[in-house]
Amino acid sequence: MAGWIETLSQVRRPHLGEDVPLLVFRAFRVFTGMYLEDVLGHKGAITLIQNAGRELGKEVGERLKDESLDKYIGKVIDFVKDAKIGLLVPIDLKEGSLIVALDECITCAGMPNIGKRICHFEAGFVAGIVEAHTGNKVRAYETKCNAHGDGICEVVVEMNYA
Repeated sequence: MAGWIETLSQVRRPHLGEDVPLLVFRAFRVFTGMYLEDVLGHKGAITLIQNAGRELGKEVGERLKDESLDKYIGKVIDFVKDAKIGLLVPIDLKEGSLIVALDECITCAGMPNIGKRICHFEAGFVAGIVEAHTGNKVRAYETKCNAHGDGICEVVVEMNYA
């Protein structure tokens, strides 16, 4: 999947430009997720969406790579903000785990409580970013989500996962 960022960045929309309303993006994301859940079941849909996010996270992580963990994290935070994905905030880094929050999440900020977490792509993206830096497989999952009534998205990354 390497090289997709360059491919996707080639936009020729002289009349409409590059900007798309957030509603359109969310409709595509949420309806795709609902359809996948109908076809693959809940667990299958989550796995597929999260793994797609992981692959993108790995590609982005390779592009931002820096030997200094602090500089790498800073680059990732800047990328997420500049791409308007959200505001990534490291919450806790312990031996073997990392917790990050995603405020103003592109997928669900401001949504009413629909009773489920929906930011599996973002959780996978965070996993891929971590894997690009460490070179090790990790497990990531969303523990809070605006769409679940939590007011913020939060992702836990377990580093000692094989």
